[in-house]
Amino acid sequence: MGFTLGVKNAPASATEWMAACNYYSTGVPSMTAPLPLDQRWNCLDPAPGKNWLGVVCFDAEGNIVQESAVEVTIEDGGDYIFDFAAEAPAVSFLPLVMMGGLGVLGIGVALAFAMAKPAARRA
Repeated sequence: MGFTLGVKNAPASATEWMAACNYYSTGVPSMTAPLPLDQRWNCLDPAPGKNWLGVVCFDAEGNIVQESAVEVTIEDGGDYIFDFAAEAPAVSFLPLVMMGGLGVLGIGVALAFAMAKPAARRA
């Protein structure tokens, strides 16, 4: 069935974003390439339910501008928005549990998304 995910309030220098579910285990489902900030990810894979969602935005050169990892519940047929300004999913993510240690997560998210970027885009 799947779900959709978009982003809002990204930093001014950001131009693209990516996301991955089940960050600490399978990494599935995940985006295969970054999308422009105004485009939504239409994931056709089954929704993962309760999981860790990693979301990152990039500038025009492919550098990471901001990254976050949050524990959320994503359900089939759901339409979700991640708010970079709040570093949290919008209210449509229910339930939302924010956990500490995002600094440690950031290193892993940065590596995962940097490796997912096409080679031609890396600086």
